[in-house]
Amino acid sequence: MIVTAEPEDWAPIIQCGLENQQIDFKGPQDWDAIGRVGRAKFARHAIALANTQGGYVVVGVLEDENGNPTQYVGMTETQAASFDPSKVGQTINRYADPAVSLDIVRPMLDGKRYVVLVVYPFRDLPHVCGETCESELQRGAFYIRTPDARSRVAVRASELHALIQRALRNQRQMLGRMLRGILYEDRQADQQQDTSVFPSLLERARRNARARLPGDVFRTAPLFEFSVTPKTLFKGDTLTEVRRSLANLPQAKLADAHRADLTSEIYAGNESLWGVQTNRQSGVVCCWEYFLSGLFYLALPLATKEQSVPATDLLLYCGLSTAITGQFYTQLNHQDSLLRIAIRLANVQQTHLGSLLHHQSIGELVCQIPDIDVRRERTAGDLEAGAFLNTATDLYTDLCERFNAVFDQADIREISLQLQNLLGGTSQK
Repeated sequence: MIVTAEPEDWAPIIQCGLENQQIDFKGPQDWDAIGRVGRAKFARHAIALANTQGGYVVVGVLEDENGNPTQYVGMTETQAASFDPSKVGQTINRYADPAVSLDIVRPMLDGKRYVVLVVYPFRDLPHVCGETCESELQRGAFYIRTPDARSRVAVRASELHALIQRALRNQRQMLGRMLRGILYEDRQADQQQDTSVFPSLLERARRNARARLPGDVFRTAPLFEFSVTPKTLFKGDTLTEVRRSLANLPQAKLADAHRADLTSEIYAGNESLWGVQTNRQSGVVCCWEYFLSGLFYLALPLATKEQSVPATDLLLYCGLSTAITGQFYTQLNHQDSLLRIAIRLANVQQTHLGSLLHHQSIGELVCQIPDIDVRRERTAGDLEAGAFLNTATDLYTDLCERFNAVFDQADIREISLQLQNLLGGTSQK
């Protein structure tokens, strides 16, 4: 999730229905009346969010009987006005070193007023707590936001290492932006024109995959196609660097998705690396190609039974391909590049989507169009830092909606949890 004070729609944030690594909820309250400890709680959440991915503290939402923040009661105008940006910012940054970058907005939603603290991720150095406040804050501690929505002290070596790595990555990105501003300021127009080569490269990659995949899958069988296109043309990478980045990917490869005895081969062309994964019994099961210009393409036939696309496999492919994208492009030092991620399901007209959720069954969900195209845009660094999970979930639900699936917030949370479990079950390198 890209943190901004001006999202297109506040509803997905305020009505998320569940606290997560980037969103925390508070009931309606008056900043001037909550006391020192109450204000320290806001400081703890702000420091933790800034030290992780940034995020939002939404004020004006109460918990239901199950402990979920789903009672959207809003705030009075007096309560909302008490969250004065200068007062809140000054109080929070009394505890934070360096100062946390944040905005305070007061959006209206469904006729009710809310206050949202928009907390931005740190740019140079992580934030350390500079002052103790009873049991809420500890001097000298680095607070982080965990996947289970807790704002706590980073106590594990891996958590401190992640903070250091994020700080180093931010420094590299800042230096990279400075150098690009100096070296390529006059070349931006040329770079935009250069991107016109991407459609022809994508079609070339599809032809190569068509020649290597068995049978007539490009015309008759459901096919998962995944592509990544940068906003500007990459220059300066070598095939050796690309091969090394592929070898150093820290998470599971797409081969693990097949749960089969596979062999992988990589070949070099004049301007690309391409590879195939082959099952000794069924032949080629996956083709991919990466061009030095930055384009990546993957073709993966979907195993079907009675014209049904397996929902679990589809979810796993969305998650693995999106996660690998962030890791791969970051390994190539393109972590601040904005990437267009596209998934195409071909040959799916009159095809059923298999069951994933407990209230769905095979036969309920049918696609009425020949091909499905969905896409998202994220930076490689965001994906690598953890945004791949939300991005993959969004892509998957977009695909399922073309099968006429309808999801509520509980369904989306269940899908995200299943994706985490699937990715956790693959082998790690």
